[in-house]
Amino acid sequence: MPKRKDERVYTWNDLEGQVMPEVLHAPRTCGDLTGSWPEVHSRIIRYLVRRVVGKPWADHLTLIVAVFTAQRRDVWTVEQALRVLNAGFSSLFSHFQLEHVSQWSIEQHLAPYVRGVVFPQKPLQARINFSKRYMSATHLVASWCDFLPASQQEQYRPFLLPMMNLLFAEEFAKMDRAWTRQQQELRKEETEAVVPQFTALRATAHFRFNRMTRLWQAYQQALSQVLPDHANLPLDFSYEEGDPPAERMLCRLWDRRSFVLHPDHAQLYASYTVTCARKQRRAFRDDHNEVFLELIRVERLIGNDPPEGLWFTELMKLGMLGQKPLTGTEKEVETKQAWLRQWGYGGDDPKGPQEPFYPRHTGLLSWPETGRATGYFMTLAQQRTQGVLIPVESLYAATTFGLLALELFTTTGMRINELQQVSLSPECLIRMVDDPPPGASEQTPRIRYVLRLLPKGERTDKRHHDGIGKDGLRLIEQTAHMLCAHYHLQPGERLPRVAFSSASTRRHRFEGEKIPYLFQYGHRHLSDYAISACLRFLMHGMMFQTSTGDLVILKPHLLRHAFATFAVHVEGLPIDLVAEWLKQKNLDTTRYYSKKGQQEVAEEHASFVERLATEINIREAIVRSPEEIRKLAEQARRRVGTLVPVCGGDCTFDGWCHNQFDCIRCPSKAPDPDKRYQVKEKQRWAEERLAYYEREGLVLETEKMRHLLRNCALELREMEMMQAYRKDENRVAQVKFYPRSPKE
Repeated sequence: MPKRKDERVYTWNDLEGQVMPEVLHAPRTCGDLTGSWPEVHSRIIRYLVRRVVGKPWADHLTLIVAVFTAQRRDVWTVEQALRVLNAGFSSLFSHFQLEHVSQWSIEQHLAPYVRGVVFPQKPLQARINFSKRYMSATHLVASWCDFLPASQQEQYRPFLLPMMNLLFAEEFAKMDRAWTRQQQELRKEETEAVVPQFTALRATAHFRFNRMTRLWQAYQQALSQVLPDHANLPLDFSYEEGDPPAERMLCRLWDRRSFVLHPDHAQLYASYTVTCARKQRRAFRDDHNEVFLELIRVERLIGNDPPEGLWFTELMKLGMLGQKPLTGTEKEVETKQAWLRQWGYGGDDPKGPQEPFYPRHTGLLSWPETGRATGYFMTLAQQRTQGVLIPVESLYAATTFGLLALELFTTTGMRINELQQVSLSPECLIRMVDDPPPGASEQTPRIRYVLRLLPKGERTDKRHHDGIGKDGLRLIEQTAHMLCAHYHLQPGERLPRVAFSSASTRRHRFEGEKIPYLFQYGHRHLSDYAISACLRFLMHGMMFQTSTGDLVILKPHLLRHAFATFAVHVEGLPIDLVAEWLKQKNLDTTRYYSKKGQQEVAEEHASFVERLATEINIREAIVRSPEEIRKLAEQARRRVGTLVPVCGGDCTFDGWCHNQFDCIRCPSKAPDPDKRYQVKEKQRWAEERLAYYEREGLVLETEKMRHLLRNCALELREMEMMQAYRKDENRVAQVKFYPRSPKE
């Protein structure tokens, strides 16, 4: 049976009698009865009680936890230090056969470990991480002790771990700098592999999502044709891809009984299984007899090129989703692992077991777990057919989440824990309305959308703004509609409220809350593992290679690096501007806007986005504000910022323009293909100025115009991609059904 999760809320008093009273009631910590200090978080106390108490270093780590918390360190920072130190001490004390902390020595025990003399098989990263945590903890607790009265200092010295001497600290610092430099170079190589395809990867993701959507549409149409008793199964149908049609997708609907009893399959199953299927017993009863899809083959309609099909069919055939890469015979697992490594799925441990498409979330990237051994049946069925069996609902959900994540990562540079906060609650999604600028030809109100999120490093409950563009808003709507279908919600019903992912390192900031998070499935909030797996699934097969030929796998944090690098090195923007967008501690990045920019169209959206978003009328807010605020707000409206259209799109930055109003290819602008004519006019003007400057021999001005022309060409190309995938998005699968053959 699975282990039950410990839901008990632990308090500091649970350590009573398990650690020394001096530690439990240390001054200037939560145990100090004479003051008011921050309480240690329950999950940290749980770890102390269950993993640390009874070990020689229990008192020392408990004091470290108390002091860290009193200094208002983040909960995850404290927990991570505790886990790393406890694991390190467990290994080292056992290896050196130490029985008491008084035997612990920096020179005899810590130094050999850091230098790799002891446990040389452990990666350098693990050894450096332990040393950094150790040094940080010992310094902080020593500083705390120095503030105590002399009598108390002597009382607490036995609970202080020895500190590193200066010579070893310098040696360790050199190793740390070398390792950090190595990691930075690796991240730079990976980023450089992604940046040249930064625009293409977004377009590819949209095209793949469109293909998955049409497969889902065709599947839904086919399901509607299935008779209540499944008498017309198997059901063959097809639909076409491309405009004009270039490929035909030939598909078939089965249920368990029709699949096993089919003449091509019956001989491949045991006679008992065939009998159960014929007599509708056990796994073939009506309540177990679910319908599923097989992609039989893809036919090319134009030219002789190999058909493109669906990008994930090989993953399904080889059994690469979920935990399947680790199942099977030893040889089968070895073959699967070798295949994954050929595609670059090595992670931080290239030799360790790989399961890159395992989201650790029931129902995603897998067959639904209904208690009827569906996954096992499908695995065996896949081995007995030449086509590809596809869990359409599961893959459609994963693709939807993957595309929305990619869109937000590449347009805002947000972190994954901020992405997890996106919800349809009025506290998160804000609709902003303002009057058009005076004299503008388009006099409809300006409507913009922002997400209010709690960034990493923000110690208060103040939320910061992240803008979303037209594509982002549309994907939020599509994700909401997908979830409505998943939960079988009726019109007017709202998404379920769920708790923040228990696997997140930031979950302590959202404890006790249940929110209609957008990244949820099966009444559970998606973890960072699940989101990363969906992203990898969506982009599988798109090649990113470093200069040395190593394959690069997209990761959320890598996309954040790519976003910043694209702005600095491709767009040539100043680093201080990009830093202001990313806000390493107070993320306040690019702001993108509503779907059409018109109030009438926005109000027609039949989605959760429109029904749940809080609306702020900027003009009314200004009129009702005090005089001083009104003046500041009017000044803000006149500068380049969130509510101002610019050449080729809309500016999303709500501060003073550091880019000197050079809006072409500025990352803080949301390009709008409908404003393509503005960029074309800018291009025409630049061509005229270039010719003039060349005649006048003005070298600097000539180079500026050439740079502008290059940017115009790149922006026009990006608009072409956006137009292409938006047009492709509007195509609907046209399904054609076929009669059953006589032998069936």
